[in-house]
Amino acid sequence: MYKMYLDGYATLTGVATAEDFAPYLEWRSLRRMEGMAKDALLCSCRALEQAGIDIKIPKDMGLSIAVGGGALESTCKFMDSILADGDELSSPTAFAGSVHNSTGLALSLSLHLQGPCVTIGQFDFSFPAALLTAGQFLQSGASTQALVVVADDVNPVLADCAPQYSAQFQHIVRQLSGPFVRHSAAFVLSAKPTQYTQFELKEISFSRTNQDGKETLPPAEKLARLLAAGTSFELHDLFAGATFCLKGDPYVKPK
Repeated sequence: MYKMYLDGYATLTGVATAEDFAPYLEWRSLRRMEGMAKDALLCSCRALEQAGIDIKIPKDMGLSIAVGGGALESTCKFMDSILADGDELSSPTAFAGSVHNSTGLALSLSLHLQGPCVTIGQFDFSFPAALLTAGQFLQSGASTQALVVVADDVNPVLADCAPQYSAQFQHIVRQLSGPFVRHSAAFVLSAKPTQYTQFELKEISFSRTNQDGKETLPPAEKLARLLAAGTSFELHDLFAGATFCLKGDPYVKPK
């Protein structure tokens, strides 16, 4: 994998509020957007601001989104509406928010992104795949910059069952006892360094393995913590028979 440059990033634990969006967008314009997409949008706004990119103008930027189960809150609302009102009167708003690519649509429209868009749903393996996909956007020339977004909703069934049946869930859930809350993150990548570049990312790999690790932190959250330290790093994530490795160095502008 060739080198990529990181120009901005942001993370969020919990739920985005109207006050959080005040510097970026009017809250009323987001009233029909499902919750998970709002969290992802807030992280994206903060990451783009850090990278010196205006969210209000059209931009040739790729979008690579990593989700697990997707917008589960809207999915459950849609299924409840079918049970309560029948197929013909089920909620179209809940259905629109329940599909995996609904977050991609919301981000593309709100941030005026005009590059390629891909949504990847591989549960805990989604982030490495989304990062590699963004690298392909940049390497192929499909876009000169890419936004990698990680977002997922809380699965109420999993939150109820995982602590009780740890043996059944230990290969798909990192924190079996919770807390089960929303986590979102966004990373702005570029093919070439800019005046806002913070890190040079290199030696990215993602593969299957016979080993079985017991990581507790999701890889995107782990990466954000390493970036916050501001030093060279090596991320090694081993979980459920897959290993993800990423190395990076603080970017030093040539003299």
